[in-house]
Amino acid sequence: MIVEKYVKALLEALNEDEIVEVYEAIAKLALVAKDPKFILLVKSPILSIDEKIEILKKLADCENSKFVNFMRILLENKRIDLLKEIYQSLYASVARHFNTYAGIVEGKISEDTLKAIEDKLSKEFNANIKLQLKDTDINGIKVFVDVLNVEVSILEERIKQDLLTQILKAI
Repeated sequence: MIVEKYVKALLEALNEDEIVEVYEAIAKLALVAKDPKFILLVKSPILSIDEKIEILKKLADCENSKFVNFMRILLENKRIDLLKEIYQSLYASVARHFNTYAGIVEGKISEDTLKAIEDKLSKEFNANIKLQLKDTDINGIKVFVDVLNVEVSILEERIKQDLLTQILKAI
C-alpha cells in the first residue's frame, strides 16, 4: 500500500519525457539494491542524506531533479529498503501507461514463431507485447507475461493426452 502511494506520487510529478528517464534510473538502483552492501550503505548513519543522494545519482546515472527529490524523500522517511518493491510497482504502472508489456517464451522455437506469438498476443490484448526467448529443453513452449497475468503452455504430453481423451470420447 505504501509502495503504491510512492509510485503514484512519483508518476503524477513526472511528464511523459521524464517517466522513461526516471524509470530507467530506478531500474538500475533496483538491480544494485539486491546487494546487502547497498542497503547498509544507504542506511548508514555515518553518511549524510546529501552524500547518499550523490551516491544514488552516480549509480543511477540520473541528474533529474524529480528523481533526486524522490530519493531524498525515500531516505528521509527511511523507506529506501522498499526500492525493489517500488521498481516492481513502477514497472507495472509504466507498462500500463505506455501499453507495452514484456514477457518470456520458454522452449525451442524460431524467431519467426516468436514474432508470430508476439503479434497474436498483441492483437489479443490490444497492446504492444515484446517477448524474449529463453531456450529451454522442454517438449513444447511456455509463454509468460507477468503484468498481464498471462501464462500459456503448450506441452507435447498434454496434446497427446488431450488427443487420446478425444479419441476415447468418440468411441
